[in-house]
Amino acid sequence: MTHKGLQLILFLLGTLILAVSPAEAGAPKTVRIKLATLAPNGSPWHLILQEMGQDWWEESKGGVKLTIYPNGVAGDESAVVRKMRIGQLNAATISTAGLSLIEPGFSALTHIPLLYNSYEEMDYVRERLADELRRRLEEKGFILVHWGEAGWVRFFSQKALFVPDDLKSQKLFVWGDEASDVTIWKSMGFQPVPLAATDIMVALQTGMINAFDTTPLLALRNQWFASTKYMASIRWAPLQGATIISQNVWQQISEPMQESILAGARETAIELRSHIREVDEKAIEVMKEYGLVVNEISEEDYLAWEGMVRGVYPYIRGKMVPEDMFDKAVKLRDEYRSR
Repeated sequence: MTHKGLQLILFLLGTLILAVSPAEAGAPKTVRIKLATLAPNGSPWHLILQEMGQDWWEESKGGVKLTIYPNGVAGDESAVVRKMRIGQLNAATISTAGLSLIEPGFSALTHIPLLYNSYEEMDYVRERLADELRRRLEEKGFILVHWGEAGWVRFFSQKALFVPDDLKSQKLFVWGDEASDVTIWKSMGFQPVPLAATDIMVALQTGMINAFDTTPLLALRNQWFASTKYMASIRWAPLQGATIISQNVWQQISEPMQESILAGARETAIELRSHIREVDEKAIEVMKEYGLVVNEISEEDYLAWEGMVRGVYPYIRGKMVPEDMFDKAVKLRDEYRSR
C-alpha cells in the first residue's frame, strides 16, 4: 500500500469517528425496570408507583425507566417472585406474603393474627425490625426501596359473622402459595380453599368460596364485597408490603441516582401510608351504602377470637414465622404497650 493510500484510509477513519456525536458516544444506557404488582389499575398504590416512575425518569434524565404491570397481569405473588429470580421481572410491589417467599422473616409483621391493636403498635414493631429485614433481603439479592400498606385485614362473608364458629361454616379463601396457612386453618376447624388472589372474584361467583379476608379498600377496589353481604369489624392483621428491586438491576444505576431513589421512596412511603389510613375507613362507609352489613364484634366475641388465636401461636411460631422473628415482634409489641 502506498503512503498516499494509507493517509486516505486514516482520513476516512477519522471522519467516521467525528461523525459520531459526543452525545451518542457518551450517552448513558437506560436502565429498564419491569415492576409487577397485584395493585388494581388506577388504585392509590398504582398511581403512587406511576408518579414514582415518572420522578425516576426525570431525575435520571432518561437513565432509569420504570414499566409497571398492575392488576396481577404478571401472575400472583408467587409467580412474580419466581419471575424475578429468573430475570423476567426485576422489581415488584408485593405484600409480606410474597416477601416471605424470599425472606421468611417478613412474616413476623403480618402473619401473627391479633398482634396489634393500633397503627402505632404496628409502626413501632416494623420500624425496629426494618433494618434487619432489609439486610436479610439484600443477602437474598434484592433491595428494599420503600414500605407500603393497604389497611387492616377483615373477614367478609355471605353469612353474619361475629365469632369464629360463624366462619367455620364458610368456605374460606386462603393464599394458594401458603401451604402452612391451609394447615393452620384446618387445625382450627375451618374450611380453607387455597386459590390465587386473582381468582377470588370467579370463586365467589361460582360458590367455590363464600368468605375471604382482605382489607376494605381492596374489597371495594376489586368489587369482591358485592358477593359477600357481611364484614366482621375485628382487625385481624395489618396488610403490609414493600417495593423491591433485584440487585442485578440496582447495580446498573449510578450511586447518586440510587441515593435519590431511596430518598424519594421514603417520601413516597409516608405519603402512601397517610393516604391509605385515611381511605381505608372511608371504603367501609362506601360499601355500607351499597348494602354491606358490618357485624360489630363485642368484647366477649373478641375474647373468643383471641382465645382461638393464642391456641395456635405455638404452631405459628416456627412453622409460619421464624422463631426469632416471632419472639422479637411480640417483645416489641409488649414493649410499646408497657410504655
